[in-house]
Parts: sequence; structure tokens; C-alpha cells
Amino acid sequence: MGPCKNLDLAAVADAGPLIHLGEIDSLPLLGIFSSIIVPDGVWTETVGAGRVRVNKLESAVAVHRRAVDAIALRRFIEEFGFARLHPGESECLFLCRRFGVPLLLADDLAAREAAQRQGVRPVGSLGIVVRAFHVGRISLPEAEECIHRLYHVSSLFVTQTITDLAIEQLHRV
Repeated sequence: MGPCKNLDLAAVADAGPLIHLGEIDSLPLLGIFSSIIVPDGVWTETVGAGRVRVNKLESAVAVHRRAVDAIALRRFIEEFGFARLHPGESECLFLCRRFGVPLLLADDLAAREAAQRQGVRPVGSLGIVVRAFHVGRISLPEAEECIHRLYHVSSLFVTQTITDLAIEQLHRV
């Protein structure tokens, strides 16, 4: 396995990938990003609720916790019709737009679709594993094991079909 390519990519993180990768002891995979921005609402839902250990998160990647102005967020939600999104997801999309971050780490389908409408590329837990393999961060057997553990061990709701598709992506050059 070669050295990890420096992607120099920042991402905004929703709770799902932080929780799910944490559940399978794979938070170090977040090191494929140059940094991640975590809105306060997501921080509260993950680290604050004891679902993600801050020391493991901060040793994996440069983490930037950000507060979101409530009035500006409310305007953003109204302008783009995001009232049905979870508050943390709305905060994530707001920060992607505010800081020009091209990636949203999210597993929730509604958040992923909203990100695409905003021109932001969503990357879920499975996608993080696939990307980590393709940039040389982990080996093929390690990537396959992570995908299987996300399906069997973590609380990520994903079908066997989606898991199989992720494994197929590992084998594509």
C-alpha cells in the first residue's frame, strides 16, 4: 500500500458518518480530508451526547467546531426550503455555503439530496471507506472489512444491496 495522497479537501460533517465510523473504530479514515467543520448542533448530537469520543475525532483529522447564527440559519432554511431537514443537517448545508466547502459528510438521504441541490457533493460513511481505499489510506481487505462492519455492527441503516455496490466500487480502478 502506497502513501496516502493529500486530497487537501475540507468537508462539513453531519452526525451520521461521525457516529457510524466511531462505532467501528474507523474515525482515522476521516484523515483523507484536510479538515472537517462540525456545526455546534452536530457536535452536541455526537460528542456532547457521548456518541463520539472527542480525542479520537481530533486525533483523526483537524476539526473546526463552528457556531451558526440562528437568524441567518432561519433565513437560509426559508430561502432554500429546508424546513424538513434535521437542524444539524441544515447547519451543515449553511456552513458548506458560507465557507464554500464542496463536500458534506452525511448518510441521511434527505440531507444528501439537499446537498446535491446546493451543488455540494455528499459523501456517506460507505463513500468515505471507498475513498480512503482509492487514495491509499487503507488496503482492499481493510476497506472490505470496514464496509462489512458498517453493515453488521454500526447503527447505519443500509441495505445489503448498497453494501454490495460499495464493495464493487472498491474493485473499480
